[in-house]
Amino acid sequence: MKDKSKQVWYLYANNIKELKRECYEIIATLYVQLGQAPEAEIVVQMTNLFCNDLATNYSSMELDEIKYALNKHIRENDGPHFVNVPTWNEALRSYKMTKALKRQTNQIDQYEVYKKRVESFSKVIDKRETKKIGNAKHNK
Repeated sequence: MKDKSKQVWYLYANNIKELKRECYEIIATLYVQLGQAPEAEIVVQMTNLFCNDLATNYSSMELDEIKYALNKHIRENDGPHFVNVPTWNEALRSYKMTKALKRQTNQIDQYEVYKKRVESFSKVIDKRETKKIGNAKHNK
């Protein structure tokens, strides 16, 4: 079972100070990864925007998931990258869509496994010798 205390909504409701601290760390790390050195006021303002976006649009995600999605996005997509609302929204939306697709694919895969089992079971049954019952003339 998923630990809900690591999800954004839980931190927003129960420990907003910790959520903001974590958001600040994420934003500051993004700036470093991108080789950008903004003024402190800009990092604080971006942190507030980021925190509000997470609480509004990505509240069921865990902070580790968010870090992973952002890191993956800046490494796998050509730049230029900037620390801003469109960039993190694109990264998080893309991650969520990929995750949902994997979940759907897993269901399809489970169905394919089921289908293959039924087919192989049918082949085993078809190979067995069957005796006809009912008409005495054919049972000789």
